[in-house]
Parts: sequence; structure tokens; C-alpha cells
Amino acid sequence: MQKKLIAFLLLGAMLAATGCAGKTESSSVAETEPTAQEVTEATTEEVTEAPTNAPFPEADPNAVTFDNVGADIAVIVVDDDASVDGTLSIESVDGNNMFKFTDNTTTADNISKAVQKVRIDVTKLLAKEQLELVDHIEFDVCAQAKDTVFVNDDGDTPKVPGWIGGGGGTETCDGNWYGFTDFSASGIQEYDLERCDMYHVSFKFLLAASGKKWDDTMTQPYLQIMRWGIQNISDFYIDNITFYDADGNSIPLTISEGWAETGEEEGAAEETEEAAEETEAAPEEAPAEETEDTTEETTEESAA
Repeated sequence: MQKKLIAFLLLGAMLAATGCAGKTESSSVAETEPTAQEVTEATTEEVTEAPTNAPFPEADPNAVTFDNVGADIAVIVVDDDASVDGTLSIESVDGNNMFKFTDNTTTADNISKAVQKVRIDVTKLLAKEQLELVDHIEFDVCAQAKDTVFVNDDGDTPKVPGWIGGGGGTETCDGNWYGFTDFSASGIQEYDLERCDMYHVSFKFLLAASGKKWDDTMTQPYLQIMRWGIQNISDFYIDNITFYDADGNSIPLTISEGWAETGEEEGAAEETEEAAEETEAAPEEAPAEETEDTTEETTEESAA
């Protein structure tokens, strides 16, 4: 009797163990299957927002921000086959005024060699005595695409400006062409956005240590900014032009209509005064003599 009881107990224990094992496995599978809520949350996390432009950089107190000057401080330079033409203006972008080069002549045919050149008249920004203080010049640039000529590695044609780079130059006090350092943007969203983020450029006189910079003997100092390597038809923007001395201090602007215009106006005024003095000093009988001579010649012609 005891043996039968023990057998029944063992059989019951085995059945109970089998049932628990099945329940445990089933619970494990159920726990690994995501619920509808979990699937929704995972899908939401994978969706990324479209990139947006970074805020505009803060300008130095002495920077040309194009709130204080107009587009007349510069001209477009078209001096070779690579130079492209366009128009210059001041445009407000997200509430920030910037200098704009609107490209009107770059096409898919000439884009490989196109260069946008802007020459800025420094006589309208600094006084003569400030020229020798300038050690380097800094500014911000960006570009905005207006076509889809650019083709990326995947064969797509996104509307992006592509690479941002170029160089610049000027003329020194000895009258020779003088280059600044080239620039090449990196780490900005040139291939994600229609308008890339601003890129900060610093142009330093290459031989500043030897004194080859600007001085007050110059009559037409200028800053030429050039953009090349254009990968897509796009407009070029410049902002926050700032002049620095050798100690890294920004130089206050002396905004004017330019020295050349002032000098020409003074010279013209002097010529006008001299002409007036000559007129006053001229003898009054001179016109009468010319009339008499003319009368005599007319009389002789009639007699003949």
C-alpha cells in the first residue's frame, strides 16, 4: 500500500514539474514579443528631424554688419574668362542683413571654372591713418543654392550649395598685388541645407612681419574676396567684415563716402575757383575786338 502511495506521489510531482516548465517557456516567449506601444515608440525614435541652420554668429562691435553700410562699398570684378557677373545688394536673411552676390551668369557649362569676385572699397570703411594698423581681416561667408546641377556620390541632385572655398587679395603700399590666405570651409552643413551655415574666414597679410601691409600713402586700398570651386549654381553671402590690429584688437570703423570722391570734389572746386578768377581778370574789350574782326572779314567777303 505504501509503495502504491509513493508511486502516485512521484507521478504527481512529475506532472506538476512538466506543467511548470511549459508555463515558464510560454512566459519567456511572451515577454520577448514587443507590444504595439513599444513598436510605436521605437519607430518614433528612428525618425530624425530635417537639419536646420545654426544661429548667425555674433558680430564684433566694430564689424561691418551691413546695417551700417550699403552695397555701394563694393563692385563685382569681371577681369577674365572665369569671372562671373551678377548684382550686389543687401538682403535680410532671418532678420540678419548680409551682403549678397546674386550670380547671374554661372551655368552648368561654365560652373567648373566659375569664380565670384567682389572688391570692397576700404576707403569707405577706414580712415587713412588707420591703414597701417590693419594686421588681418576676418569675415563670415555662406552660399545658397538655386539649382540642382550638383550630383552627389549616390547620383542624387540635392539643392545644396556644395563646397565653400576661395581666396582673396589686395594691393600693398608698394603697389604690388598681394595675396591673403585661401579659405576652405569644413564642418558646416554644405551638403545638407539649401543655405549652408556661416563659415568664418581670416585673411592675414602673408608678409606682415616685413611690413608689407597697408599705409597712409595708399590712395585706393581694397579687399578682394573670391569664391571658386562652385559645385552648384548659388548666390554668395558676406557678413561681419572686421579689421584687426597686430594685438588682435578690432579697429573701429570710419564710415565715409570714400577718400577718392572727397579728393575729386575738392580738386573740382579748386578748378572752378581758378576758372572764375581767370574770367574776372580777362579784359572787357576782348569780345569787342573779336566782333570787329568778324565784321571786317564779313565786309571783305561781301566786296569780293
